[in-house]
Amino acid sequence: MKVEFWILDVNYEVVGGVPEVRMWGIDRDGNRVVVVDRSFRPYFYVLAEEGREEDVARRIAALGKKYRLISVEIVDKRYFGRPVKAIKVVCQIPRLVPEFREAAARVKGVREVLEADIRFYMRYMVDNHVYPCAWHEVEAEPLPNRHGWQVDAVYLAKRPPRFLGTDNPPELKVYAFDIECYNSLGEPKPERDPILIIAVRRGGETRLFVAEDKDDSRIIREFVDDMRSFDPDVVVGYNSNRFDWPYILERARRNGVKVNVSRAGGAPAQSVYGHFSIVGRANVDLYDFAEEIHEVKVKTLENVADYLGVRRKDERVIIEGAFIYKYWDDPSLRPTLLQYAKDDVESTYGLAEKFLPFGIQLSSIVGLTLDQVMAASVGNRVEWHLIRQAYE
Repeated sequence: MKVEFWILDVNYEVVGGVPEVRMWGIDRDGNRVVVVDRSFRPYFYVLAEEGREEDVARRIAALGKKYRLISVEIVDKRYFGRPVKAIKVVCQIPRLVPEFREAAARVKGVREVLEADIRFYMRYMVDNHVYPCAWHEVEAEPLPNRHGWQVDAVYLAKRPPRFLGTDNPPELKVYAFDIECYNSLGEPKPERDPILIIAVRRGGETRLFVAEDKDDSRIIREFVDDMRSFDPDVVVGYNSNRFDWPYILERARRNGVKVNVSRAGGAPAQSVYGHFSIVGRANVDLYDFAEEIHEVKVKTLENVADYLGVRRKDERVIIEGAFIYKYWDDPSLRPTLLQYAKDDVESTYGLAEKFLPFGIQLSSIVGLTLDQVMAASVGNRVEWHLIRQAYE
C-alpha cells in the first residue's frame, strides 16, 4: 500500500542487530504515524595512496569481524572536482563507525577517511532525498504496534520514501509550557528548590498545575499526564532547553516521577545541538528564534512578545524574577503570581504562532528537523544545506 505522510521527527534504533530509521509524522487523514525503514546501513569512504587501493581494501576487510563489516568495495568518486578511486566501507551498526573510522585511518597506505562523521539518520535523509516538514510517499505494509508507541499506525517501508513537496503542512497540535520555581536563596536550583507552578497552553485552553506548599511531585505527574493526553506534535517553551527541561527532569528524578512524554514512551534527552529531543514530537525552544531578532536587545519573554504584537507589556503582569518566592509565600500575593504564570505561557503560545511557520519552512529547506533547525547555529544550517546540495 502507498502512504503519504508529512515528516515531523526522525530517529533510529538498533533492533535485533539491525538499525532501523523511524520517521514520525502525520498522514493525509490527520493520523499520527511512524514509518520504519530497516534497509539502510552506515558507511564511510577511505582514500588510499594512489595505486594501493586493492591492498588497502584487503587490510580494511581484515578488520571487519570486530566492527561488524558488511562490505568493502572500490568505487569511482570525485574529490574537489577530480576523479578518484575511493574505498566504500559499509557496516552493520552505526555506533561502531567512530571506532572503525579510527582503526581504518591507522591502516598502512590510507591517506584520508571521509564522511564518517555524518549521523546515521541524517545520512539516510541525505542519500534518499528525504526532508523533514515535507510530504513524502512510501510503499509500505502495516505493522502491529508492539512497542505501544503513541501513534495511530506503524508501517514498514519497502523502499525509502519519495519526496512530494512542502505545500500545505497539516494542522499541528501545539503545546506550550512554562515553569515558576521557588528561589528564596537566589537563583533556583533543582537539587534544592521545588517547582511551584507549571503553566500549560493547549487547544485554546490555559491550565495551571500548582504545587502543594513546596511539594512538586504531584504537579510534575499531572504535567506528564496532561501532555500525553493532549498528544502534541510540537512542544514549545521559552528558554526551555536551557532551563525548564533540565529543571523538570532533575525535579522528576528526585521525586521518582517518570517523564515519559515522547511518542516512543521515553523521557526528553539532550541531543546534538544541546537541545532536548522528544522522540516523535518536535520540542522547540522559542528563545532560539528570538536570538535572531536584533531589534530587541534584552530578550525577555515579555519584551519579545511586546515587540511582535503578541501581548503588550502594559496588558500583563510582570514580576521581577528574584521575587517569585515572595509572591508564593504571601497568600495575598499568590493570585498575582498565578496570573503572571498564565500570562507567560499565553505569550509563549503566541510566539509559537508567529515563529513556527518560519521554522517549518527553514527545516524543509535546510533538511534539519524542526526541533534542531533553530537550536543549530547558522553555520550548521548552512553546512547541512551545502551537504545536501553537494550530494545532489
